[in-house]
Amino acid sequence: MAAYRTALVLGVLVLLTGAYRLTAWSGAWAPVGAKASAAAPSVSARPSPTASASAKDHAKTKTDGKSGGKPYPDLFAIPSSGPGTFTTAAGGKDRFGGSSRVLTYRVQVEDGIGISAASVAAEVDRVLADRRGWTADGKTGFRRVSGAVSDFRIRLATAKTVDRICGEYGLDTGGEVNCDVGQDVMVNLKRWEVGTQYYPDDITTYRALIINHEVGHFLGHGHETCPGPGKPAPVMMQQINGLHGCKVNVWPYDDEGRPLTGPSVP
Repeated sequence: MAAYRTALVLGVLVLLTGAYRLTAWSGAWAPVGAKASAAAPSVSARPSPTASASAKDHAKTKTDGKSGGKPYPDLFAIPSSGPGTFTTAAGGKDRFGGSSRVLTYRVQVEDGIGISAASVAAEVDRVLADRRGWTADGKTGFRRVSGAVSDFRIRLATAKTVDRICGEYGLDTGGEVNCDVGQDVMVNLKRWEVGTQYYPDDITTYRALIINHEVGHFLGHGHETCPGPGKPAPVMMQQINGLHGCKVNVWPYDDEGRPLTGPSVP
């Protein structure tokens, strides 16, 4: 009788174990697995097409220490809010390009974030003056000023300040993205300090994409997509959402002055 009972118990255990395994094999866990592996939804500003996602969060930031960006040790050290007041960089000495129109711009940095307006202005100047930039059309030019009047402003600010200013125009930037609204090109501090999977170790180059993309919106350019496998990604493409076969690129023109564009996104 004891042996019979032992065998019976073992048989039940085997059946239970088998049922458990069959459940696992048959995909009873699939909803849990699918939820865990599902990609997070993309963050985008609505309703305006000029707000754009510029980076995915990485656990560590990477800066080269040369561009004026404070080398925050990790993502959580980047302040998410600030006083909402700005320091304006001094006016520049040079004009970049411009045979028919020269746009004046101010560079402003939110107070209290540990980054100087002068260093950000130098980086913005470098991007706008590059021969592969928007001046390559032979018509557009830029000049940095410091007075109360300018054609547009490039403003580096904390996420909450960007949200507030962009929100005044009906955009929901969600603490994550940059936008171009009215006179302002708003650059999210976190986006400025964090790279993407496509620019993981070259923040300086990635910042050129931020500036060129958002200034491109100010100039009236809409979003574009990849023109074909192996071709440079247009600067007006939301590259963070995927390159779709294109190669990384942060400039609106190539070395020969040819525009790097793609099909328009409705």
